[in-house]
Amino acid sequence: MKGKILIVDDEAPVRELFYGVFGDEGYEVVAAEDGDQALDILKKDEIDVIFLDLKLFGMNGIDLCRQIRVTKPVSIIFAITGWAPLFEIEECREAGFDDYFEKPLDMDFMLDVVAEAFKKLGRWKRRYNNIQV
Repeated sequence: MKGKILIVDDEAPVRELFYGVFGDEGYEVVAAEDGDQALDILKKDEIDVIFLDLKLFGMNGIDLCRQIRVTKPVSIIFAITGWAPLFEIEECREAGFDDYFEKPLDMDFMLDVVAEAFKKLGRWKRRYNNIQV
């Protein structure tokens, strides 16, 4: 297994796309359809590459990112949205997102993004082996 990815999106086809594309490449994909479910998963699983849809029912992706950052400051968190006009990049950066992608996603590019995220986490783990990543 190359690593574990969490996708939080209220659209089942998006979650299924992540399962298919990333699963075929050897990643373990865990999915949630809302913020509360994502927080429950993150309490139980060590997952440090996370994709959050910005427009979720209940808690939006920006609020969810802020909550995740409290307990997982080293995780790499990506924003994804089909509603770019509703969310400013500055607000996403302030909330703690590492990058921002608009739907529809180019999954070949997303594979490169995830590979680089895991490389970065590996460097951080080697450098700061006393922190939990």
